[in-house]
Amino acid sequence: MGSYWATSKSEVEFYLVHARRPLARNKFSRFRGVHKNSNPDKPFRVAICFNGRRILGGTYSDEIEAAKAYNELALRVVGPKAFFNEIPEESGESKIA
Repeated sequence: MGSYWATSKSEVEFYLVHARRPLARNKFSRFRGVHKNSNPDKPFRVAICFNGRRILGGTYSDEIEAAKAYNELALRVVGPKAFFNEIPEESGESKIA
């Protein structure tokens, strides 16, 4: 990839340019980095593109669990500048503070 973006931006800056884009309306999942998987038992797959590579984070049966896994993967791969999914809190659980 010999374009301007690849030569003048660091890996983190390149990731941030693409991660800031709004999510598509017709997407399979409402969370960033969560994609459709061909396995019906675990229909959600986690992946992040960083440094010209796709890094897979596993397959999950629950969309919320996959979104949490993406957040952990993004923190591990990109660092604190990564874009994270905003996961809604469960209304049925009570928090003890």
